[in-house]
Amino acid sequence: MRVPKTILAIAVPMLAAPFLALAAGQKAKSPPKPKAAPTVPSTSEGCVNCHGISNPGIVEHWAASRHAEKGVGCFDCHQAEKGDADAFEHEGSVIAVVVTPRDCARCHEREDQEFERSHHARAGNILASLDNYLAEIAEGARAPFDPHSRTPGREGGSKVNGLASLQQGCQQCHGGKVALQAKEGAPITVDDLKPGPDGRPTAAAVERVARDPYGRPILVPGSWPNTGIGRLNLDGSLGSCAACHSRHDFSARRARQPEGCGKCHLGPDHPQKEVYEESKHGIAYRDLKERMNLDARSWVLGKDYAQAPTCASCHVSANVNGGKVTHDIGERISWTNRPPVSAVMDTDASRKVVTEADPEKRQALVADTWQQKRDRMKQACTVCHASSYVDAFYKGYDDFVVLYNEKFAKPGRMIMGELYKQGLLTKKEFDEEIEWTWYLLWHHEGRRARHGASMMAPDYAHWHGMFEVAEDFYMKLVPQAREIAAHAAAQGKKGEAAAVNALVDQILARPEHAWLQAEQGKAQAAPAR
Repeated sequence: MRVPKTILAIAVPMLAAPFLALAAGQKAKSPPKPKAAPTVPSTSEGCVNCHGISNPGIVEHWAASRHAEKGVGCFDCHQAEKGDADAFEHEGSVIAVVVTPRDCARCHEREDQEFERSHHARAGNILASLDNYLAEIAEGARAPFDPHSRTPGREGGSKVNGLASLQQGCQQCHGGKVALQAKEGAPITVDDLKPGPDGRPTAAAVERVARDPYGRPILVPGSWPNTGIGRLNLDGSLGSCAACHSRHDFSARRARQPEGCGKCHLGPDHPQKEVYEESKHGIAYRDLKERMNLDARSWVLGKDYAQAPTCASCHVSANVNGGKVTHDIGERISWTNRPPVSAVMDTDASRKVVTEADPEKRQALVADTWQQKRDRMKQACTVCHASSYVDAFYKGYDDFVVLYNEKFAKPGRMIMGELYKQGLLTKKEFDEEIEWTWYLLWHHEGRRARHGASMMAPDYAHWHGMFEVAEDFYMKLVPQAREIAAHAAAQGKKGEAAAVNALVDQILARPEHAWLQAEQGKAQAAPAR
């Protein structure tokens, strides 16, 4: 059916009007004014004059910041009190080198409270995780050891730092414990200082802090520098605002761009940046970045820009549908795809994921449901997409995660659990091949698949994801479990071996795995040539 020209003449301008208004609004914005000379408060004049010569980059970054524009100087952030663990007197002022979220909270209280309850703030929990174990043990060593040969040009008998991989890898994203050298004994951390609610140390450990000839406390290399987002600070606070808002210009523009998130959210186990770049969102961002008002004071999706979303647009920033700025990055995430088996993001009052399975007990624990989180994300989605489109996307995403969980993750976890239960694997992690296979299946390939589906990146969902999950499950995990059972039977552990084989048989007899059994049956029945 042909649409009459008169209808088109009325309808097209009506449909285009909101977008033309947004574009016109953006064009109407006056070009940014040249930066005024920074306002240097009297308490920071000495800092600026001296460090302008010795560290000009620091001062230049600060001078171009909004802090400088508003008269917030060096001392406002670095000020400390006598008795603070890392405090020292410098040119007549008591200051500290490490600026923590507690310091930022003097001006940014709401942002600090939001961040403090976020998963980002707890990223330092990796200190007790499998990832940390790999870095400490498999990649390195918990104790220093002697080098086994000389490195030409580096003479001397210094020991090898077995924690270097942990310190330069894991802890630079997740954060570690900031430590001070002690006059004697082990380094001093938040555990020794036992800070009170005000961040002041309550233990006498401050007296043990080693200082340089200028009176400055000596920070332990390996613990500092560190801008890990879950850093465990000496004052008891968690995190580093500089993880996203780089010091010393504290740029909102930089935090709005995906490259900032890419410091940590990339690589084989959590390739969110690469996934985003492959998606239509990432393609549009690269094409239209110059039109996205990244420097604007107000940065509301649907009002100040609508060309493309960035990580911040969806997870942090405001939008015209009621979404407010938040520094709790999990407020809009409905699945957690970090563990071996994905779980919906029902969280309790402390923002921890509720794992209780009993429906009544679970309901009593949940303070914020996964559906509420999804509704917040949809506020951002529907700025540019129809509700039906968004609902259809989430249906596909949910189906994908459930498929991964039910076909591979839960069965894989069951097989590994049975091997441990029957005593066919040692309690030590990563000393047997199947443990590496299982870890790569869920931690690398499984996460890539789920992240690919979550951000509409089909190649990561399929080829870099589920294809490799399936390959590892069928061609490595299952055969390795069978081989372990065979070795156990040969050593007289027939009952334990039978239990493992029975479970594998039960799993592979399910309809979703029937194709493999059928093909293997044909191969076994075929006559030898």
